[in-house]
Amino acid sequence: MDVKVELIFPFDLGLELDFSGPEAKDAAQEISSLSLPNLSFEGRVFTSARAETRLYRFGVGLVKLAFLADENPARCAEIACNIERISVGRTPLRDWLRSREGELIQEAEPYAAHRYDQRLREWEAFPVFIFDPAEVSDADAFIRKNYKAIYGIVSGEQNFDMLSDFVFQRDPLGNFGYYQDEVIISKRFGAVISSSESDKVLDLIALAYSQYWSLKSYHFVLDREIAAAQKLLEDLPPYYKFWQIPGRYQRFSTDAIDFGKDKLSIVDSLYNTSAGGSTVESDWHLRMVYNDITKVFNVNELFRTLETKLDRVEESYNQAREFLSTNFFILLDIIFFLWLAWGVLDTALLLWIARK
Repeated sequence: MDVKVELIFPFDLGLELDFSGPEAKDAAQEISSLSLPNLSFEGRVFTSARAETRLYRFGVGLVKLAFLADENPARCAEIACNIERISVGRTPLRDWLRSREGELIQEAEPYAAHRYDQRLREWEAFPVFIFDPAEVSDADAFIRKNYKAIYGIVSGEQNFDMLSDFVFQRDPLGNFGYYQDEVIISKRFGAVISSSESDKVLDLIALAYSQYWSLKSYHFVLDREIAAAQKLLEDLPPYYKFWQIPGRYQRFSTDAIDFGKDKLSIVDSLYNTSAGGSTVESDWHLRMVYNDITKVFNVNELFRTLETKLDRVEESYNQAREFLSTNFFILLDIIFFLWLAWGVLDTALLLWIARK
């Protein structure tokens, strides 16, 4: 059975991009597409391999490897669960991806509107197996016949043959296919497609997975930001250590201003991320598919929790500044009271001396 295998690898660019020209409305730009040496996997060699690279406006780069395989679904599941064993020519896949990442970042720099430290330095593949619609004339029959293998592909489960019916009842496969002969099955770790619009569906999966990756990286950053803010809150100086208050207040003000700038960048990036799916609004079929795929990656939920974390960090800085301000004014009140008491005492002493 002829199968087209697409391996999707998103990564953080460390750049916010600003496309200009006729393509500015697009969520992504294709940078390059080139032929590769033969790919190999445990002694099997796959020909006609190609690598495509893309840039997304919200700061995510994507490398997509495509090759043809004459494999049944069970063998496809074996590939999906052991992608790290693939080699490009004689180079292990991970090493090849690292070198391609550096090249793509350089190619992205002309589009850079803002630079920052890379949020995530890791790779995570999302395999997509596209079966020829001519060989899948009955979608339901194809799914029933290869249920366990498909489950292994989309769930990343190596021992898919050993799965019980309880697993399938608890978390069954759902076909997002719009037509009766169409197969679009996706979970968190892979997808299986058989559709006359497979290329468009693949683009939507790549977009949704890149959105997920961007949101995941921002969650990573904000988790560190929250931990840092909480640590500073736990170490706030009390009013009687008045000599520490001005320095801490200045530090929190500076950090809060810096976070405000970062928040504007994050919100702008989130807008670009959420706007990525606007190109399918006019196509009911693709819009349904895109909405279903974003649910697979919990994109909307990640948006909401990210907004909550942004508010938590901002609230932490505001609470710290308010606490320091309150303590500072308490200190001023104490100083004023002591000054007033000293004035009263001094006046009383002068009156007492004058009477003598």
